[in-house]
Formats: sequence, structure tokens, C-alpha cells
Amino acid sequence: MTETLLALLPIYGVYLLAVLIAISCFGVPFPTAMLVLAAGALAASADLVLWQVIAAVTIGFVIGDQGVYALARRAGPGLLARMRTAKSSAATVARAEKLLNRRGTLAIFLSRTVISPLGPYVGYISGAAGLGWARFTMASVPAAVVWSSFYAALGNAFAAQLSATSALLGNAIGLASSITVMLVSALWLRRSWARRQASTHKR
Repeated sequence: MTETLLALLPIYGVYLLAVLIAISCFGVPFPTAMLVLAAGALAASADLVLWQVIAAVTIGFVIGDQGVYALARRAGPGLLARMRTAKSSAATVARAEKLLNRRGTLAIFLSRTVISPLGPYVGYISGAAGLGWARFTMASVPAAVVWSSFYAALGNAFAAQLSATSALLGNAIGLASSITVMLVSALWLRRSWARRQASTHKR
């Protein structure tokens, strides 16, 4: 799936990016960070425009966040109860609740930046628990701007080094493989020689 999305990115550009980011806010596991990095790199080669990438990602992020909050607010505690008991989400929901209880509104910002895997769940919990819309929005929108700007700028800044890094990685893997083959061959020869010596002494 990742390869397909990366291939579609130069074709559909920032529109695809905004849609995927919005959907990912609901917990769909798209490789969003990788896509934004790739979009930033495409901006460095003039295939996309950096400020448009940042704007599209931010808009998608905010729309997705608001959608999650509204859904959870409407569904209420029943949705949260189902998430707590589902095997696929119970542990993550527990972590998100713990973070929200300890950090309050700051947890919303953190879950969309440095602890992004918890982002969708903190959004659901915020809405279901009745956290005020203004408090949620005041934390989630700046976090969306920070996350979008960071990954897009990072991809843009290191775009020129991507090919060199790939070549270096390829050389490193080749060197490691050669060394491994040499060591295995040496070990096999040593054991063969030892067995031959043992056989000679027995005679």
C-alpha cells in the first residue's frame, strides 16, 4: 500500500495528501509521516510547492481531528466503552486515557506531535468525555501546524541527500553481505580441515 500511495502522490499532489491525512485521524493506518516527507522532497524538486504541502497537510489534519471529535461527542460514552473492550484498541485507549488524565489539554498537543500514534484515540476520548470544543481546538490546531511543518520541511531539507543516502546504504549492505559470506566460508573451511585432520589421526 505504501508504494502505491507514494506513486500516486506526484499525480494527485496535495489533494491526495489532505484526504489521506484527514482519514488517518480516524485511526486508519496510512503511512502519513512518510507521505509528508515524500511530499516535502517533491517540493524540493519543484514537483510540488512546499507551502501548499504544509497547508494541505494542516487542513487535512484539522478536518480529520474535528471529525473525530464530533463523532465521539455524538456517539458519547458508548463508543468509548466499545473501544475500551475491543482487543485491537484496549491497550492503546488505556494509554491515551492515562496521558489525557495526567496532562490535560497538553496531551492533545503531545498526541499529535511527539506521541502521534495516540492521536486518534485522544481525539475520540476528548469528544466522548465531553472536553470543551474550544480547549480541544486550541490544542489540536497548533499541533497540526507543528507536525505538518516539521515533516514537510524535513523532507524538503534532506531531499538532496536521499539519493546519496540510498547509495551509501546499498554499499553498506553489500559490504556487510560480503563480510558475512567470507566469515561463513572461513568457518566452513576451518571445520572441514578439522574433520580431515581428525580422520587422518584415526587412521
